[in-house]
Amino acid sequence: MMKNLQLPLICIMMLLGVSCSKDDDNNTNNDVTGVTAFSATINGGTYSNYDYDLAVYTITKNGNTMSIDVGDQNGDQITIFLNGTNGFDAGTEKVMGNTDDNNFVTYTLIRQASTQLSYYSSGGTVTITQNVPHPTEANTRLISGDFNITTATTDGSSTTVLNGSFSELGYTN
Repeated sequence: MMKNLQLPLICIMMLLGVSCSKDDDNNTNNDVTGVTAFSATINGGTYSNYDYDLAVYTITKNGNTMSIDVGDQNGDQITIFLNGTNGFDAGTEKVMGNTDDNNFVTYTLIRQASTQLSYYSSGGTVTITQNVPHPTEANTRLISGDFNITTATTDGSSTTVLNGSFSELGYTN
């Protein structure tokens, strides 16, 4: 049953990620490499130094919040929800559990497909290293960052550590 749901989910995420682009931005002075990536190592709980590699992603920016949703080839999913505290400029550190003025909480969620377990952040940070206009697509930005996050199952029986980075993930501004 779960495998039957993975393919439609991945297709929907891919459509969301590519459906909102224009090709009118003339700014070519951005320091971008053209390499979109999300990589992480998950260790602990039911993971054992699991190398997470991006298969599909979507970013939803809604006012002062941003949700980065990624999926890998095994159907595992990671959501990194960033609230509005201190914005999204390069150098901004987002602290797991921080609540902003609108009561949005920064958090991370890992959903493991094979065990159907969910791990929620209990600590850690995401540091935005770059957030620049896309060199060829109007109203699109590219965001990059590093993260080191501790997570646990809701009952606290299993914990994991999520370490990694993302680079040049595009989103509609």
